[in-house]
Amino acid sequence: MREVLTLQLGNLSNYTATHFWNAQESYFTYDGEKESPVDHNVHWRAGIAADGSDTFLPRTVVYDLKGGFGSMRKVNSLYDEASDSTVAAGSLWPGPSTVYKQPPMKPSAYQDSLDAVTEPTPLTTSTVRYWSDFSRVYFHPKSLVQLYDFELHSSIRPFEKFAMGTELFTSLDKEHDIIDRDWRPFVEECDLMQGMQVFTTLDDAWGGFASSYLEELRDEFPKSCIWVWGAQSPTNDITREKRQLRLANVAQSIHRACAYASMLIPLALPETSLSPQVELDSSSPWHISAMFAALSECALTPSRLKSNCGQASVSDLAEALNTNANQTLASAAIGPLPDAKNNDDNIKDINLFQIGQAGNGNKSKRERLFGRITGYRGPLLEQTRTDPTSDEPQRQIIENPVTRSYSTALQFPLLNSYPHIFTRATGQTDIPVRTILKTDTAISTRMKTLRSQATHLIGLDEREMLSNGIAEIADAYQDDWSSGSDEDDDNS
Repeated sequence: MREVLTLQLGNLSNYTATHFWNAQESYFTYDGEKESPVDHNVHWRAGIAADGSDTFLPRTVVYDLKGGFGSMRKVNSLYDEASDSTVAAGSLWPGPSTVYKQPPMKPSAYQDSLDAVTEPTPLTTSTVRYWSDFSRVYFHPKSLVQLYDFELHSSIRPFEKFAMGTELFTSLDKEHDIIDRDWRPFVEECDLMQGMQVFTTLDDAWGGFASSYLEELRDEFPKSCIWVWGAQSPTNDITREKRQLRLANVAQSIHRACAYASMLIPLALPETSLSPQVELDSSSPWHISAMFAALSECALTPSRLKSNCGQASVSDLAEALNTNANQTLASAAIGPLPDAKNNDDNIKDINLFQIGQAGNGNKSKRERLFGRITGYRGPLLEQTRTDPTSDEPQRQIIENPVTRSYSTALQFPLLNSYPHIFTRATGQTDIPVRTILKTDTAISTRMKTLRSQATHLIGLDEREMLSNGIAEIADAYQDDWSSGSDEDDDNS
């Protein structure tokens, strides 16, 4: 059934994935409604609730630290507490036991209104304390994995270094095989899994945890396609030492993840102004993740469409970007599209690839394009057709770039759980969106800059390996044409 399994690692990643799942839930249609072009079996698993009713729950495994789940509990209205009692009954301890529980966290007003099936209470940056505060979906109890070794936002022992993540994964994996315990049960439910997607962060310890997890996944599923969305928090208001630590984490995360992922897409907000059409609070993970979710959800839309609606597998999409078999890192951009009511030619895409600084090189030289995927969600206007080769046979000449474009009339939903970050969409329930994923020679420049900025921040034992690894990634995006002419370069 072309299933895609999702892995969520860390707090900001879970914010992003929550927006993603809310959007997927909105595509379900009911009696009397127009059929959705989305195949729900791709991301949702059928099940039976405690009362015997049929359910659809996300195909995902969610990891977060102690305190990261907020008011969310494994037990919900679809599953009673029998599972907890069963565990207690199976205990090896024959005597009486005493249970100590912290007072449960009170759900947000938004969650209370969803449970009561009343008009939802509007969300604000101050009322969204955790990603569970705006979640609209139920999860299977096996999907939720809380790690008690570290606590969210701890000032005593923050989970912020790459090595902490790798060490935590190693210790947990020794105690019980993580893949077998948490991941394999969801894989075994699939009829024909088309791939996996991972939401993680790159700039903290979750980057290390994700790298070790990806290594195990690649070892267990060597031929599976794995897409990784690597989120990064803004660095505007942090100290120089914190910036350097995050930079070192990003360098190590990219180095390791590129070795195991089929495609890695780093996501970070530009430090400068975003766009006149976007207004968000960079201190709110609810706002930041909304932008990341819009891109990740729209970019892989073809992988979840029905066969008669322009579907493409996650493997097809990865192959279009990885044209030389060693280009597993791609840049991403997103922008609201003009529509019939607001035909604004000045709308600019927001570049979310912020790895390394652009530098002061020869800006007049156009970058060579290797692969590009342009996705359109909404009415496809003539002025948005910027991909003239998308309908031509793939790579008629070996030096030509691979360019693909996909479109669907299904616009990106603006739910009441989604913040009002698109200024021109006030009062609308959805918005047309364009996403661009590409691999080009600009990535080589960025990676070389990252190498010069970050390698000296790493310990001597790992510095040489990291430096060589990033250099190899940069080399994969070099312009290998024998001609020094730029006449055939892509100007995208």
